[in-house]
Amino acid sequence: MPREDIYETLKRYEFNKTEPETLRGLVKSALKKGNLVRERMGKLKELVEKIKEILERENLLLEIDITDDDYALYKNICAVGIDGSFQCVGGIGGIWYTPISCARIDFEEGLGNPPKASVTAGIEDIDQHKYPNVEAEASVRMLLVETKAINEWASKVDVNKRNVIFIDGPIVDPPYYSQEKYVKYRCDTISQCIEKNILLIGCVKRVFGKPFINYVTNKLLKDDVEKNRLGQFTSDIHLISYVFTKLYFSGIKGALATSPVDVSDEDDVHKAYLKKGIRIFSVFMQRNAFSNPIRLDIPQKLDFSEDIKQTAEKAVKMTCAWSYPGYDIPLPVVLAHNKCTVRKGCAEVLYEEIITRAASPDPYDNVVRMKLG
Repeated sequence: MPREDIYETLKRYEFNKTEPETLRGLVKSALKKGNLVRERMGKLKELVEKIKEILERENLLLEIDITDDDYALYKNICAVGIDGSFQCVGGIGGIWYTPISCARIDFEEGLGNPPKASVTAGIEDIDQHKYPNVEAEASVRMLLVETKAINEWASKVDVNKRNVIFIDGPIVDPPYYSQEKYVKYRCDTISQCIEKNILLIGCVKRVFGKPFINYVTNKLLKDDVEKNRLGQFTSDIHLISYVFTKLYFSGIKGALATSPVDVSDEDDVHKAYLKKGIRIFSVFMQRNAFSNPIRLDIPQKLDFSEDIKQTAEKAVKMTCAWSYPGYDIPLPVVLAHNKCTVRKGCAEVLYEEIITRAASPDPYDNVVRMKLG
């Protein structure tokens, strides 16, 4: 049975196991919420044409012409995909045993040759008393491994080749982590990539926040009515999905993108990177009418003079050239994600193995272990 069917069966099973009284109230509430969502979507649909006109006036919407020559050029470059994964399980005695992995997929000779895979994996002990937010600490440790993978590859790269690194996720880490030592290490790694002419692209599928909307609202618009219209969209991906869909329904066939916007002062973590000399630009793109929009993050050194619009256009073309039908992100990232993913069931089996190995012939030890576990 395919994995999707297993999850669907489990979902329905758990729905049916819910007590009738609870389920009755929840279903009524879901129906009401659905009607509200439909009304809200109708109002936003009415706003889209005006929003599109605002973004076009500010030169923020682009149709990217990708030629056969572009595809031929970018499919033959050296492309690398990097992704990491973790699962938090356990908690016995306040210690969480967290499998962490990172995969790097190297297409050193372009898309026409088999890639090489490199995987790092291990189990980290995380003390909940020292790190109350276990998930956050696990994410930090995973990001350290990812950054090390970027650094190791950049250190050995042939600077005479055209190179790109696609990473799964944003360039700047989540906002709970701006520890100076780590930020310096990551910024040094990013700087090394830029100095060696490696284009580093963060491919973000699950987009949160409103940095694009904030940029347009705070730095470009002066009319309060226009600001209010943009403010009705709850997130950047919310806005972009409406606008890009409108453009595709109008007859556009190729790739769409937004102009790059500087998000370096969006929050404290971005500002920490800026202090280390790294600016972050974001671009939303959609390969065609049948794909989903994603965000590309592109770093730039403060002391490097390069045309960010040209770099962003190149990043969009590279992403399109390396993305297969049915996938919104480049193939190296897809393969890295599949290679490194630690699934919940796998983590639980590993934890059970750890606990089994801890078994003792002393009944006292085993009773204590059962109570803690």
